[in-house]
Amino acid sequence: MELTPRTGPESEGGDAASVAPRKKRRMSLPALALLIAVIAVGGFVVVQALGSATTFYRNADEAVAQRESLGVKRFRLQGTVVPGTIVQTGDGVTFEIAYNGVPITVQHVGDPPEMFKENQAVLLEGHFVA
Repeated sequence: MELTPRTGPESEGGDAASVAPRKKRRMSLPALALLIAVIAVGGFVVVQALGSATTFYRNADEAVAQRESLGVKRFRLQGTVVPGTIVQTGDGVTFEIAYNGVPITVQHVGDPPEMFKENQAVLLEGHFVA
């Protein structure tokens, strides 16, 4: 009767040299630092994206009512371009938009989009001038 313990394939007639014990792999310090840096940069990008996504959206009548509390913070503004209010300026265009009958004057710097016209619903992003 044989009482030796059987520990693996070599006990069944296999080659003991072909089976080496596995070493536990540990992440090296530079690789760990790189992983942490990548996660930190990714987190920063996500926070920045969420920050710009939280620009508040208001109808023109709400923006006029909340002008004091909005101050010079950026927000999105919805309304319809009032007919007869589009005026070309030296550096852009000035016009009025209205929502629920409440108008607000808008100054746009640069060329307006090709689809911009009177009685057109628009969504703008900007801030009140202090």
